[in-house]
Amino acid sequence: MIDAGKLRERVTWQSPTETRNALGESVASWSDFATVWASVEGVSAREFLLAGQQQIEMSHRIRCRYVPGLTQQMRASWRGRTLEIVSLLEHANRSEHEVICQETT
Repeated sequence: MIDAGKLRERVTWQSPTETRNALGESVASWSDFATVWASVEGVSAREFLLAGQQQIEMSHRIRCRYVPGLTQQMRASWRGRTLEIVSLLEHANRSEHEVICQETT
């Protein structure tokens, strides 16, 4: 069980959606799925060069109460940052989620 005092951050889970533009073309976008209180911790960071440009990858661990319907195809929005889900785990008989996310800048 997660200690409620550790859930200090607001995280919005977003799901991919497909819409049509004025020309009838399919356009991929994101829509808010759920906004929850969560614990967000930095796990690791690394810096590397890719095609001559500096890239930084940061990993975060998000813990929150269980969110029905949360899938690995979704992403998180936290403090104006976008975090892609790498791993989604359910703990304590589906009472909490532990999500490993990656942010690339």
